[in-house]
Amino acid sequence: MTTLEAALGRHVVVTGHGASPAAAAWRRLVASPAARAGLVIVVAVLLVAIVTPAVHVYDASTDADLTLRLKPPTGAHPFGTDSLGRDILVRVLHATRVSLGLALSAVALAMAIGSALGFLAGYFRGHVDLALMFCMDILLAFPATLLAIAIVAMIGPGLRNSLFAISLVSVPVYARLSRGAALALREQEFVLAAQGLGCSAARVLLSHIVPNSLPPLIVQTTLSIAFAILEGAALGFLGLGAQPPAPEWGAMLADSYKFFTSGAWWVFFFPGAAIMLSVLGFNLLGDGLRDALDPRLGRE
Repeated sequence: MTTLEAALGRHVVVTGHGASPAAAAWRRLVASPAARAGLVIVVAVLLVAIVTPAVHVYDASTDADLTLRLKPPTGAHPFGTDSLGRDILVRVLHATRVSLGLALSAVALAMAIGSALGFLAGYFRGHVDLALMFCMDILLAFPATLLAIAIVAMIGPGLRNSLFAISLVSVPVYARLSRGAALALREQEFVLAAQGLGCSAARVLLSHIVPNSLPPLIVQTTLSIAFAILEGAALGFLGLGAQPPAPEWGAMLADSYKFFTSGAWWVFFFPGAAIMLSVLGFNLLGDGLRDALDPRLGRE
C-alpha cells in the first residue's frame, strides 16, 4: 500500500467513523437491551393508537349489554367485560388513542411554550430572565399533580381542560432546561463569532443555540410523555378527564376499582396494565436516549 493510499484509507476510516453522529447515537440506542424494549413498547402503543380507530368503528354510547355484565376473559371477550357488559379489550384499545393523544398533545404544547420562554430568558438575561424564571418558580412551588387537579377542578372537567392543565404544569421543566442550555451556549466561541458577524438575536437563537440544545430536550420530552400519561390517568380516575362513556384508561380504573375485592380482577387489571406498559416503555426509551445522546459517549 502506497503512502497516498494509506492516507486516503485513514481519511475514509475517520470520515466514516465521525461523519454521522445520528447514526452513532442510533447504534448506541439499539445496543441497549432496555432501550430496545422501550422502543418496541412505544412503537406498539403508537401503532395501536393509530390503527385501532381505522380498523374498528366503536360507539361507546351503544356498547353496554347488561346480560354480559362482569364476564371473565373468554374467547369471545379476551379481556372480559366490565360492569356494563362492555368488552374491555375494545375499550382498552380505543382508550389508547385518547390517553396517548392527550399526553402527546400536552407535552408538545409544554415543550413549545417552555422551551421558547427558557431560551429567551437564558439568552437575554436581565429583567427578562428574572421575570420569566420568577413565574416558573411559582409554578414549581406546587406539586404538579395537585396543581393539575386544581386547575381542572376550577375550569371544568374534560379532555381539553386536562390538556391545558397537564401542559401548564410541565412548562417549568422545559423552561429551566432550555434556559440552562442557553446560558451554557451563549458564551461559546461559535455563538460569539455569529454575534460578531452581525447576526440578529433571532438568528443566533434559531441557528446556533436551539439546534445544540435539542438532545436534552428530546430526552425530557420522552420522559414527560410518561409523566403526562400518568397525569391524564389520574385526572380521568378522579372524573376530571374524559367524560363517560368515552374510553380512557384512568376513567376505566375509576369504574372498576370497586370490584377489587369481588374477584373481578380483569376489570381493573387490563387498564392498569396498559398504563404501566406505556409509562414503562417511554421511561426505558428516555433513559436509552439519554445515554445515546450523551456527548461523552461520542467515541465508541
